[in-house]
Amino acid sequence: MTDTREHIPRLAEDDGLKTAAEFLLAEFNALQNRAVALANNQLSRVNFLLILVAATLAGLGQVVNTPPLQPYLSSIILIASLGILLIGLFTLRNNIDDAGASVILFRRAGRIRLWFVEQSPQIARYVAFEYGDDRPKVDVPFLSFRGGEAVVLLINALAFCTVIVAMTIAIMPFSKLVYTIEVVVAFIVAWIGQSYYIHKVLQKGEKRSASRVKFPYEDMRRKYEQP
Repeated sequence: MTDTREHIPRLAEDDGLKTAAEFLLAEFNALQNRAVALANNQLSRVNFLLILVAATLAGLGQVVNTPPLQPYLSSIILIASLGILLIGLFTLRNNIDDAGASVILFRRAGRIRLWFVEQSPQIARYVAFEYGDDRPKVDVPFLSFRGGEAVVLLINALAFCTVIVAMTIAIMPFSKLVYTIEVVVAFIVAWIGQSYYIHKVLQKGEKRSASRVKFPYEDMRRKYEQP
């Protein structure tokens, strides 16, 4: 007759792994849901900014066709552009913070993938995304030209140009050539300044998160994928 007591440790270990797997899967789903929520927040802010810009342009169109308000047109444009610029900068700051938070969530999800790879090393070559906790990178090249960030940067740059031109007109009128040069220079300065801000914030986030990296992807890849 077989002694069932010898199977108790193995069964307990199997139950422990099953419980751990269920817990980590729940954590993984929670991370994914949180990342989706952050992405939706970013999209909502960009959409709100676009709606605000459209409403402002429509309102300015009504001001142009209202004779009593025409003498104050420059001041109205200045105030409206300044308001859009401030809201746009606020949107940019919050979207960049959410982008950095999303990267941290994806890295934590990679750490959970690594646990499953450690339990079954043969699946390492088939895992769709990196397992580890230093990927994806927080700061990437050409970040200013992707998705919602490019839209926000464009709106902010145009609003900044409008503010500069409106202030110049209020102080001293110049020729159209001067205004054109002013717009071009202001647009370049605004775009480069915002891009610099984005990269500096994300680079700081990368440095802060470096101390929390426990399983670099390249080390794990050599361990599980290379013979």
